[in-house]
Amino acid sequence: MAKLKTLILLVLAGFILVGCGSDPRADDKAVLTEKLLEVQGDAENAADVAECVVGVMDENLDDDAWTAFMFVANDDEAGAEKWLEENEVDEDALEAAIESAMAKAEADCEVDL
Repeated sequence: MAKLKTLILLVLAGFILVGCGSDPRADDKAVLTEKLLEVQGDAENAADVAECVVGVMDENLDDDAWTAFMFVANDDEAGAEKWLEENEVDEDALEAAIESAMAKAEADCEVDL
């Protein structure tokens, strides 16, 4: 019985640790939000729109597309080219994924990107 209780506690602790894990994209999302706020200037709902756009992009881009998108957002063309060469990813597929996510962000967040 003690082993069963221990097992249950370990499983519960595992769920808590997984549920409370940190967001690996948190730093990127903060940078992207700041860049969007700079672009929008002092628009009335700029913070809400920026948060919405970043959320939609995060939800709709896989890790490779997110990485490529962040190179673009940071104006790092040299870094993007190096990353593309090293990782042998399909540029056309990445562009299509990013364009699709941007279109979804425009529709969901009612903004023109």
